[in-house]
Amino acid sequence: MVKSLRRYYNQHMGSIETGYGVGDSTPTTYLVLASCNTSEFFEFTKRFKELKAHEFDYESMPAKQCAENMWLVKPANDNRGRGIEVFKNNYEDIKRFLQSKNPRTYWVVQKYLERPLLYYGRKFDIRMWALMTWKQEFYIYKTGYIRTSSDSYNTDAKHNNVHLTNNCLQQYGAKYGTFEAGNTVSFDRFCEYLTAQFPSYKFDFERDFLARMKDLMIDTYLATKSELNPNKRTHCFELLGYDFMIDEDFRVWLIEANTNPYIGIPNKYIEGLLPKMFNDLFEIVLDPYLPQVNKPAPRQIPNQFELLYGKGVNLRRAYSTSLYPIAELSPAAKDGVETTRLLKLQKKQQKLLKEICVRLYNDGEFTQYKIAGKQSTKNSDSEKVPLSNNL
Repeated sequence: MVKSLRRYYNQHMGSIETGYGVGDSTPTTYLVLASCNTSEFFEFTKRFKELKAHEFDYESMPAKQCAENMWLVKPANDNRGRGIEVFKNNYEDIKRFLQSKNPRTYWVVQKYLERPLLYYGRKFDIRMWALMTWKQEFYIYKTGYIRTSSDSYNTDAKHNNVHLTNNCLQQYGAKYGTFEAGNTVSFDRFCEYLTAQFPSYKFDFERDFLARMKDLMIDTYLATKSELNPNKRTHCFELLGYDFMIDEDFRVWLIEANTNPYIGIPNKYIEGLLPKMFNDLFEIVLDPYLPQVNKPAPRQIPNQFELLYGKGVNLRRAYSTSLYPIAELSPAAKDGVETTRLLKLQKKQQKLLKEICVRLYNDGEFTQYKIAGKQSTKNSDSEKVPLSNNL
């Protein structure tokens, strides 16, 4: 997913013009072989050492999310929390862990979000569902749920129950269900918590969090759309599970997308939610193709699957939209000026411009000449100089 997103943002004019990159959507991530001999692993090594030295200039994540240099390592082709380990500022432990695995297997090494928003002092994430159809339509199911940890959050904690909120892992913990049935919370209950804890911000879940999730989900779909359904099968669909986190400044981060989402029933809330979700899903993917013997009764509640992309619809907001729902909490606002983002944008644009110009020059589509110390693009008998020397 991360490689597809990186390629998509590097080619999309909207993201190029605003300096938006994959690090603005998801924590810094590398896809490495367990053999630790790929270029991606060397890039991770370089970034790890930079963060260990508190050098944050080239890191997209806010510096405070990198202070303890924590990383999460997980199998690239697994889900439900299986095989995940969390490491704190120990490069050798990460390398030993990877090299203990099959050297031909791929692993995701992802920067850990060190200062997340907490729910009563415990970590949580958000599970959302999405639907893809053979017609290249992409939907979000607007009602998801919060998954909570059973233990108080502490970056020094060694047990994964503190760091990972997957139900498949939490259900084996000693405190499972102590605070919430099935360690699951509805959006309504979460909003009640936000209102009680942060009354001055007047949060609206759809405006402040769901809108950002929609942007990120659309990006992942468009980044991979050309690779989906290569055999052009008709009347097929796929249900996806998306996981998001919110940091302490209320910024939404995409953590991962799964093609085999958990469909268990940990509590009464999910027991009621799942049938509604599947009924809405079947209304989209089955009802148009099956003869209806009896006319269905009018719906009391509209279908909760919202079309994000397809049929001439694209709900992706502008890339210039702030990543922070509370403007005063953005790094730019805290610095008093937009120093951080503007500097990173400038560096990205300069690097991209240089790459484009050098490529055009090498392809013979653009020639630069040097005349008496001045540069010109006009044809003349002037001295032709390598473009890269002037950038």
